[in-house]
Amino acid sequence: MPLKEALSRETCYVGVSGESSEEVLRTLSERLFQLGLVTEEYESNVILREQKYPTGLPLEGRKVAIPHTDAVYVKETRICVAVLKHPVEFQVMGSGSGEKVAVELVIMLAIKEQKAQLGVLKELINLVVQNGAMIEQLIGAGAGDEVYDILMSYL
Repeated sequence: MPLKEALSRETCYVGVSGESSEEVLRTLSERLFQLGLVTEEYESNVILREQKYPTGLPLEGRKVAIPHTDAVYVKETRICVAVLKHPVEFQVMGSGSGEKVAVELVIMLAIKEQKAQLGVLKELINLVVQNGAMIEQLIGAGAGDEVYDILMSYL
C-alpha cells in the first residue's frame, strides 16, 4: 500500500503533549479509536509492542519514533503523524541497551493488512531517514493540515 493512501488530514496533529512515550502513545491511540480506525485494544498493544520492540530512530538532527502494533487491532489503515509540543524520550530501535532519544515527531502506523506492514514501515523509514529537510518542515508546522500537505509534497 502506498503511503499516500494511508495518510489523511484527520490524523495529522501539531502540539501533542505528554510526559512520557507511553502517554503520547495513549493520546494518539485514543484519537485513532475515536475516529473508528482502531479497536479499543490497539492502545495497550501499541504500548506493549513499543516496550518490547522500541521504535526511536536516532537520526542526525531531529529524532523520530515509528510505533505500531499488529494488524488485528486495526479497522482501517491509517498513518498518524504527531509533532510533539516538547521532546519525549523513546528507546532506540534495535538497541538492547535501553538507549533513549528525545523524539519530536511520532509517526504511528495503523496498518490493517499484516503483509503490508513491513513494506509501509520500510518505505516510511527510508522517507524519514533521507529527508532531514522534510523532518524540519514537519516539526515547524503550525497545524495538522500543514503536516499533511508537507508529507504529500514528498510522496
